[in-house]
Amino acid sequence: MPNLKSIKRKISSIKNTRQITKAMKMVAGSKLKRNQSAMSEFKVYASAYDDVIKNISYNAVLYSHPFYGKASGGNTGIIIISTDRGLCGSFNINLFKLFFEELKTAGIDSNQAKLYILGKKGFDFFKKRNYDVVFNRSFSESESTINLSVLLSDGILDDFKGGKIENIYIMSNRYISTLHQKAYSEKILPFETQAAGKNKNSGGYLVEPVDYEDEIIDKIFKDYIYTKIYSRILESFAGEQASRMNAMDNATRNAGKLINKLTVSYNKARQAAVTLEILDIINGMNAIK
Repeated sequence: MPNLKSIKRKISSIKNTRQITKAMKMVAGSKLKRNQSAMSEFKVYASAYDDVIKNISYNAVLYSHPFYGKASGGNTGIIIISTDRGLCGSFNINLFKLFFEELKTAGIDSNQAKLYILGKKGFDFFKKRNYDVVFNRSFSESESTINLSVLLSDGILDDFKGGKIENIYIMSNRYISTLHQKAYSEKILPFETQAAGKNKNSGGYLVEPVDYEDEIIDKIFKDYIYTKIYSRILESFAGEQASRMNAMDNATRNAGKLINKLTVSYNKARQAAVTLEILDIINGMNAIK
């Protein structure tokens, strides 16, 4: 027969856990609204920058720029945007699965993968598996997400221009909806050249003065990489809170179901105990007679 005190103790413990998960769900929901707002506001700017780069990419003159061209199979830099904290469902696990799938799909040798990781969870995961982590920062230890994005973009671009890496991928979770976040990989460097028949002379832009054209183009390309990284960080923040909110909601529901099940078990055990006591009394009375 189940121990009544043990069942009652379990019910009390699960109720306390349910209160915690319910509070965490509310906190995640509050953070989600702020992150959604920041993501949406910056997405307009990032989308406009994407259009600028696409337009510039039609300029055949720029194809000699270091950011264009085809890699020859050297080291590959991979930016991974994970989280500092857990309790967010399969948010990080899906990202790590995508990493291994991308290595196979793109034919990247794991020994040639140079990782640039944001988030403690990502660093812990890949460091245990002996991957070459070139750059690592946690969001909680960084004063500003903007400065962190600039620091990462400057570091990886220096390695790209210095020939230490020949490709750059970025992997993070894309925010699709409150209930749906999807791990996504994108190659951001080198830029792909357009088909020869579609090339235009200027890409639709006139740079003046001409003497500063190279500096201006370099600045545009650098800001584009920074914009891409910062945009993906904001999207990952929103996805993380949405995933955590859903995970805590599921945990709260499951705790409620478990409490109901244990309550039924407790009532049955108590009823059985009462029945046994009544039988003992009846048997005692019969023995006296």
